[in-house]
Amino acid sequence: MESEDTEYPSRAAHSIGLRRFLGYTFEISSDDVDVARYVGSLFDSFDAPADDADVHPIVLLTKTPDKTDVLVIDGKKETTEAMPGRIVSAVVHALTRRMIEDSDALGVHAGGVVRGDAAIALPAQMESGKSTLTAGLVRAGFSYLTDEAVMFDWDGLTVIPFPKPISLDPGSWSLFPELEPDAPLPIGFKDEQWHVPPDAIRPGSVAAPCRITHLVFPKYTEGVTTRLTRLGRAEGTIELAKNTFRFNERSRRSLDALAAVVQETDCYRLEVGNLERAVELVGELATQSP
Repeated sequence: MESEDTEYPSRAAHSIGLRRFLGYTFEISSDDVDVARYVGSLFDSFDAPADDADVHPIVLLTKTPDKTDVLVIDGKKETTEAMPGRIVSAVVHALTRRMIEDSDALGVHAGGVVRGDAAIALPAQMESGKSTLTAGLVRAGFSYLTDEAVMFDWDGLTVIPFPKPISLDPGSWSLFPELEPDAPLPIGFKDEQWHVPPDAIRPGSVAAPCRITHLVFPKYTEGVTTRLTRLGRAEGTIELAKNTFRFNERSRRSLDALAAVVQETDCYRLEVGNLERAVELVGELATQSP
């Protein structure tokens, strides 16, 4: 039985090595080699750092006496999972959140893709279908920025790619049967979400840093006619602010930066009832200059 003062290891037997996003360097290790290999594959698109200063250890323990999986971050228990395999989702979401919170960047809750000179951000609330749309666009040939957080450098408002695995909910699985994860892990690792690294959709699909040219605000509604509607820049700024992380903590600075981003973009609302048609419309938009 675990006590309040339980000490956890800072590293387990099997490690993926160091990875980095901006200033956040992390190492994922597990007491199970298959878990380490699989989770490591989800984060292969992140850079390896030049040094190991200030490493955040992420430890996944799956061989505990009480048969629960435990996620330990920075020496402290983050969560436990009674269903074998679900620790995979736990580490994807916990690590994503920590990288966003730790970065000194302006983060917008959005997907992001690039084709040619067009860089398109897809800001949306949860359950709007942005990850599904992002995956569809990458499959169609777009390069991948993120499915979760478009991160703007404060100084130049350049987007830094955040290539976390794309998280697909069950409602999207039938649209991407070829992306079903396969690993020698308990079924729980994919029973709630599929976590798909961008290279599993298309090798070499991660985009380079860029400046956003289009803002498209998607919303999936079953049965709706899929269509794009042009938005004015004032409305675009308001919608972008609604989807900005920690906006209230630095509202003046964030608003000025968002207004500058919108000034350089064309803004649209995208009603999505059919993924194929939505991908087609965004593809047509990518051929246009803002």
